[in-house]
Amino acid sequence: MTAIRNIIFVVLVLSCTVMEAQDPHFSQFYANPLYMSPSLAGSTDGGRLVANYRNQWPGVQTAYETYSVSFDNFFHSINSGIGFLLYQDVAGSAGLTSNLLGFQYSYNLMLNDEWQVIPGLQFSYGSKSINFSKLNFGDEMIGGGGSGSWQRLNNEKTNYIDFASSVFLYSSKYWFGLTLDHMAQPNYTFLNEEMKMALKYVFFGGMNIWTEKSRMKGVNRSFSLSYRIQKQLKNTQSDLGVYWHNDPLEIGVWYRGVPFISTDGASNVNQDAIVALLSYNYGPFRVGYSYDVSISGLGWNAQGAHELSLIFEFNQRNLRLNGKRPALPCSESANPLSSTSRSKYKKKRRRIF
Repeated sequence: MTAIRNIIFVVLVLSCTVMEAQDPHFSQFYANPLYMSPSLAGSTDGGRLVANYRNQWPGVQTAYETYSVSFDNFFHSINSGIGFLLYQDVAGSAGLTSNLLGFQYSYNLMLNDEWQVIPGLQFSYGSKSINFSKLNFGDEMIGGGGSGSWQRLNNEKTNYIDFASSVFLYSSKYWFGLTLDHMAQPNYTFLNEEMKMALKYVFFGGMNIWTEKSRMKGVNRSFSLSYRIQKQLKNTQSDLGVYWHNDPLEIGVWYRGVPFISTDGASNVNQDAIVALLSYNYGPFRVGYSYDVSISGLGWNAQGAHELSLIFEFNQRNLRLNGKRPALPCSESANPLSSTSRSKYKKKRRRIF
């Protein structure tokens, strides 16, 4: 079985005329805010450290493992957020490894008493590598000798520079975001051919349906709806779900796929997974676990996906509580301090212009 998987993997790598790279995927997208949008860098009132781990399809040996670490901080003197993102994705028995280090900058602009907009930029340095010694080619196994496929392989590692931009618009109840990634469309290939990364579009947003917060009663509850739509070449994926927060717990459930519509021209629609989330807040810490229940053709054999997240906030100035800076109304996963009501900051917050 390992040999068969290696053959399939090599066929995919060598089919550079029809295959384009796909970025790593995180189900807990609000628990990995900098990966989703540079505009979310500095979205707290101080510093934030985030770690994420995803094990996709554990039923398939050496399928996908993804690690991510990010740090961001809001600087009040310049009304800006700065962040750093590092991730690694390892796939296949030949160890196809993708690394990326990104630097992010965002700036907060007050439009009026209701809305704020945050443009963001990311500069990144990435690399891809593969272990040629672990590859098995079909003509090697069939002929029992050497393979002519080795002549097409050029190098085991490739490096590239890339850019991303984003914008995030929100009020106390609604939020909308757009991220455009791989703007440089860098060339990456292990072959002597051109293979550019395709532009990736990420649309995300949602609304706070219900919020209840009372210091006197010690109550902090909320219920929100959120979505994310990603498109890269012919691949389209959507996430739609709800979050219920009752401090210190948060429960989330959402559907991933594109129902009723075929995205690749085939007759089958894109049904991927149902995702369930449970998270717990303890002071400045938040830990979350989610599980993807596969509803695609892979079925139970792939065993879905496990995902862990850890968020630590520090040096928070709590300007939201003083009404000087509106909180992002996203899930508590992305922003554990996001329970400020509209009336609390509407009259006091500062305009940029």
